[in-house]
Amino acid sequence: MPTPASQLPPDATTLARRIATLEREVRELRAARRLEAATVGAGGVRVTAGGRLAMDTPPGVRVVDVGAIRDERFNHSDGTPQQAIWMRREDGTDVFTCFGGIGDATQAWAFWDRQDNPVIADDTVSGSGLARPYLPVPMAPAYQGGWDYWPRTSSTAAQELWIGRIYKQQPRLVVVIRAAMDTSGATGVVDLIVGNNVANSFPVAFAADWFTFGPVDLTGYAHMQQVDIRVRGRRVSGTGTLRASLISAYTLQS
Repeated sequence: MPTPASQLPPDATTLARRIATLEREVRELRAARRLEAATVGAGGVRVTAGGRLAMDTPPGVRVVDVGAIRDERFNHSDGTPQQAIWMRREDGTDVFTCFGGIGDATQAWAFWDRQDNPVIADDTVSGSGLARPYLPVPMAPAYQGGWDYWPRTSSTAAQELWIGRIYKQQPRLVVVIRAAMDTSGATGVVDLIVGNNVANSFPVAFAADWFTFGPVDLTGYAHMQQVDIRVRGRRVSGTGTLRASLISAYTLQS
């Protein structure tokens, strides 16, 4: 049966080492506790050597990963973990990612809907522009020496030839048309109306020509406010008819 004497450390240095170990563990516990409400100053936080930052919800759903992906399917060809950014909603569905897919060494960024479909993504093959979404390409009837199919007016008072309505999301607007008078010597004018204001005007002659309205400033409209867009035309001199075909219209950045 062990005796009290047999429970004592063999020498004083052993006891000192045990005390030092306990002190170190206490310091580590205190430091970990302080990180629950830590403030990082100008030096910032730097994660190295394959580390990562992660954030989980109280129920344990991973919301953010920044650093090494802990999934061998996404490893590099040499077996090392891929460094990436992965953000999810509280329900665990992806919202933003920046990493290469399984078996794909090229990293791409993408925003995802709740059905796990990429709705915005960059093109990794060319390295330029977007892969999603697909963008429309506006087209219009070509001029082949006649313009019977173009909207027209012979009035000397401004008449609407094209109308549209947009939700304002970007700060500028461009509208491109092709227009002509159908009688030699006649002249006309085409206007772009944004809201109730004339944004641009161009003179129109007998030869079919291109006209680019804008970029027109839309910053006076609230985000997602509906804005009416109209192309108007009128005859100024001579006889005949002004005709105009809308080629394209788009909004763009500042």
